[in-house]
Amino acid sequence: MPKQKKRSSLLPQNLATAIKKHRLAKKMTQSQLAEKVGVETESISRLERGSALPSLLKLEEIADALSLSLADLLVSSSTLARDQAHQIAAQMLQLDERERGFVVDILRQQCEFFSQANKKRKKSKR
Repeated sequence: MPKQKKRSSLLPQNLATAIKKHRLAKKMTQSQLAEKVGVETESISRLERGSALPSLLKLEEIADALSLSLADLLVSSSTLARDQAHQIAAQMLQLDERERGFVVDILRQQCEFFSQANKKRKKSKR
């Protein structure tokens, strides 16, 4: 079984991915974001590669430049189950009843599959 990363070590890369995703969704270049935030383009590049983490104040400026709340940017980067569930729920609000039922069925099947796989993995370790 591959070694799992600690949750905290995933945050920089998840945050990097979220910043890039939101920047591209706004059709902004790294230079444009850097200018709005008051940093060098290379700083944005390092953030998006996950090789640097912004201060909380700078992160708030980045979120504002991307027309996001700081909370939304952080939640979209989170590895916490409740934050991920919140993201799924927000997406499901856009669906009609039939589509939501379909998504729930798929999620249930996938959760059952992973649960069984985890049980088998635990038994084989004994």
